[in-house]
Amino acid sequence: MKKTILPIFLLFSFGVFAQQPDSLSKKSNFIISPELLLGITAEANSYFPDRGLQSQAIVSFGWEHDNNPQEWAHRLKGPRTGISIGYTNFGNTKKLGSAISVLPFIEFNIFRSKRLTLLVGTGASYFTEKYDPITNPNNEAVTTDFTWSFKLFSHYKIFTTQNIDWRTGIGYSHHSNGHTRLPNQGFNSFLLSVSADIKNSINPTFNSEEKSPDFSTSRYSYLALRSGYGLQVLAKPFNDKKGVYIVSAEYGKVFNNTYKVGIVTTVFTGIITNI
Repeated sequence: MKKTILPIFLLFSFGVFAQQPDSLSKKSNFIISPELLLGITAEANSYFPDRGLQSQAIVSFGWEHDNNPQEWAHRLKGPRTGISIGYTNFGNTKKLGSAISVLPFIEFNIFRSKRLTLLVGTGASYFTEKYDPITNPNNEAVTTDFTWSFKLFSHYKIFTTQNIDWRTGIGYSHHSNGHTRLPNQGFNSFLLSVSADIKNSINPTFNSEEKSPDFSTSRYSYLALRSGYGLQVLAKPFNDKKGVYIVSAEYGKVFNNTYKVGIVTTVFTGIITNI
């Protein structure tokens, strides 16, 4: 078995370390959020198929953690966590098709205000159409049925009626198969949205005036080792898949049992050229 060893490199990473929730239903408010989005799909390649406006319909199921007593919720100022399920029409169903997406997400308050928030989500999507060298050669966005999906959005609460918060939003979404098959230019979209946060009856223990817990400052070091193996496409147009592997080490600090800051060092990584 012939192997090619690639150079050692350093990556800096910043992560959020969160404890597992307990008694979530007692301390966090459940919210259902239907959302409609319109926007543009950027050209993935030359001669990309003509298309109209992109449209999306999303339903999100989330929990607001204002009164969650755990330290991570307190340090992050009561974020919202949940999962969203959505349908996307890229403006040309014949050539670009549509996508069904599932994305876990976390939504942070900006400037300690519930009125303006920032949402980050990463998940997966299923596509009904993809690149084909004969029947669909101009769509080089994706060549697999399933892709990774990423979403970065900001929402602004316009007004409230009874238990519904009406919001508008602006943001970016991306789809890519992670280089498991080429071509893979990916879908990049820029969107505007209107949504409604439908809140259930406030739980008896969910009290915005409840005294916040007092956590002391903490800091400790950590060391982690990890390894992985996968398949990667290395060249177009042949799409020959090769085995790839990596072993890495990470060292850093965890602050206040919430924020993890560290350095990742790749011990070695390689490509299996003959299997």
